[in-house]
Amino acid sequence: MKRIIALVMSLLMLLGCTAALAEEETNSMGVLKVENAFDITYSPLPDDYTLSIYIQNDMTIMANIKSTQAALPRMGLVIAFSDEWSDTERLNDVSEEDLNAIKDSFCAEYATPEFDIKETAYGTKLLTVMAPSKLDAYVYTIYKGHEIEIHLFPGEEQAELTDADIDRVVAFLSDMQFVPVEE
Repeated sequence: MKRIIALVMSLLMLLGCTAALAEEETNSMGVLKVENAFDITYSPLPDDYTLSIYIQNDMTIMANIKSTQAALPRMGLVIAFSDEWSDTERLNDVSEEDLNAIKDSFCAEYATPEFDIKETAYGTKLLTVMAPSKLDAYVYTIYKGHEIEIHLFPGEEQAELTDADIDRVVAFLSDMQFVPVEE
C-alpha cells in the first residue's frame, strides 16, 4: 500500500518532466492489459476525460485521467501487483483485520481521514478515503492480487473535492469490467 502511495506521489512530482519525455497513449475507450492476469475494459470516459498511460509494464500501470474541463477533478490511476495480496481475489474477500490495516496505512498519511465503503455495479467493494482538507481522496480496491487505486485531486478551478466527485470515480470504476485471461 505504501509502495503505491509512494509511486503516485513520485508520479505527481515528476509529471511535468515525464509529460515531455514519456510517450503518451490517450484512450477514450479501450482495454488495459494487466500482465497475464486480467484485462480491464472500459467504456468512454465521462465529461471529456482522457486516459494517458505513463507507465505500463509487467507489474504496474500508471495513468493520468484528466478532463478538458478545468473545473473537474484530476485523477491518477495506479494498478500494481502486491505480494501481500497475491492470494486475494477481491477487496470483498479481505478480513476486517486486513481492511483495518489498509485504513491504517492511509492514517499514516492523514491524521483523520474519512472512510466509506462503496460498491461497483458488479458488486466489488471500494474503499473511499477523503483527506481532512478535502484536497485529495482515494478510491481503493483489490482484484486478483493487484491493488487498484485512483487518487483524486480538485480541478484547477475547484476549491475542494465533493461527494459528487467521489461518486463520479465510483461510476467510472463501475463501468470497468475486469476480464480474466483464459489460460
